[in-house]
Amino acid sequence: MAKEALKEEAKDVSSAREVESDTFKCPGCGNFLKYDPETGKLRCDYCGGTRDVPTPKPPMEIYYTSLSEQGVSSWGEVKCIQCPVCGAKTMLEKYQTVTVCPFCGAPNVVESDEVPGLKPNAVLPFLVSEPKAHESLKKWMGKKFLAPTDLKKTAKTSKMNGVYVPSWTFDSNVYATYDARLGKTYTVTVGSGKNRRTETRVRWYNVSGSINSYFDDVLINASSRMTQKQLTKIGGFDTKNSIQYEEEYLSGYSAERYAQGLDASWEVAKEYMVDSVRSQVRNRYPDADRVDYIHVYPVFNETKYKYVLGPIWTSSYRYKGKDYGFVVNGRNGRTAGKAPLSPIKTFFFSLFCAGVAGLLIWMIYILFFS
Repeated sequence: MAKEALKEEAKDVSSAREVESDTFKCPGCGNFLKYDPETGKLRCDYCGGTRDVPTPKPPMEIYYTSLSEQGVSSWGEVKCIQCPVCGAKTMLEKYQTVTVCPFCGAPNVVESDEVPGLKPNAVLPFLVSEPKAHESLKKWMGKKFLAPTDLKKTAKTSKMNGVYVPSWTFDSNVYATYDARLGKTYTVTVGSGKNRRTETRVRWYNVSGSINSYFDDVLINASSRMTQKQLTKIGGFDTKNSIQYEEEYLSGYSAERYAQGLDASWEVAKEYMVDSVRSQVRNRYPDADRVDYIHVYPVFNETKYKYVLGPIWTSSYRYKGKDYGFVVNGRNGRTAGKAPLSPIKTFFFSLFCAGVAGLLIWMIYILFFS
């Protein structure tokens, strides 16, 4: 009887796993479903069948403590792959396979051991489809003044890869005391006769006080393949519109595992907040036109965080035998990347700049020295 019970239990577990593995399969043809930005549903590329995703819910922000990063959560039915060239680690659904790295295009990606770490608790689903991402790229190319004229027509774009890149967001109520040494410039006339002259001096004074400032959704990039500067260049992510993480949104896409951990990212966020508080202190004294120092002593209260996945399209295009990488923001369509320069346009633009600079120098000479 015990053996029969174990068999029945094993059968139940097996059935449960089969059901789980069929979660993202088309009810019509059995093909795998992919999240479609146009409809906001899971869609079958083969027969066009659709399936609803879970009702969006607001993400739960988590209180940050010194032990927060010690938590480890399984992503569920995902596997980790690693690129042997750029080292990027990305997560895929168990049924997905890739032959090239979604970031650098290198072949022979290898399956890696599951990477321990925190599980995302928020996601920004794709709003920009692949065709619209192509349109954004063409518009971006058209705005490149120094690019070759035929770039937009002759550049051949490779297949785009939809990737979710990791970010942390932090909320914190900052109370800070400060002390600063500020100055106000003034002029005095000294000397007499031929030695009479005007001197500029600074009247220094000390100030101190306190300031309260609330920070909401400070966005810190955690990707190994994008910098904070690049993320800013494509407009960042509208993290206040993020929703609770659900695996359905990753169906058909890959997701990079964070390279910069929670604790390290919090240190970056704190620097940003302190710099912001320092600027607020500076703005309290508009008459001061000199700053010797501003010391800020912050206390961070009620700090919370989210681990957010944000969508980008990555790819490259080939022009005259060379590849140029680019990324498209999967939320707003903003594009960033490298573009070739036209030697002729660059030459004439340099001449134009030199001419303008020469004209300005000549005008200054006429005004002040003639």
